Amino acid sequence: MIIVRLIDKLFFAVLLIALLQIPIVTDHYLQYLHGYVDATETEVLHYQQLARDYGYADTDSMLSALIANSDPLVSADARHKQAVIQAHAQARQAMAILQSSHYFEQFWYFIQPRQYARLTKVLELYQPSLPLRPQAIGAAIVTAICLYLLLWLPVFLMLRKRPKHHRFISH
Repeated sequence: MIIVRLIDKLFFAVLLIALLQIPIVTDHYLQYLHGYVDATETEVLHYQQLARDYGYADTDSMLSALIANSDPLVSADARHKQAVIQAHAQARQAMAILQSSHYFEQFWYFIQPRQYARLTKVLELYQPSLPLRPQAIGAAIVTAICLYLLLWLPVFLMLRKRPKHHRFISH
């Protein structure tokens, strides 16, 4: 029974520490996104300027015309520019979501499979730490308690229903 209590406390501690990392990972992720957006912002602005300079309504119409070009180099370069513009827009959208979201929305955002590639890059340089915002700490504690109860409740019920051995002392 002592081992079960030790495992129980260790499980809760690990769960709480893991959940406390979500706000920290969010901050690192936002820094990564800021760097990416800053790095691609000048390229995207340059593409927009090119479209205006050469009489296109917008970058999409310019890139569509370049993709249709018979020269494979020109069409490949246009597809690359299109991918940069899309990735830039997605990074800006992710920044907006994460900056305005609360703890549970951030958690939901990170567990979606489409985030795994970028999240893996962020986690390569990640150093575990503790969040400083009281809201983040409170949300992590509440979530840890709820998950803990949800995951361990069946174990406790099973241990409780186990028949107890009664000893009869006979004199």
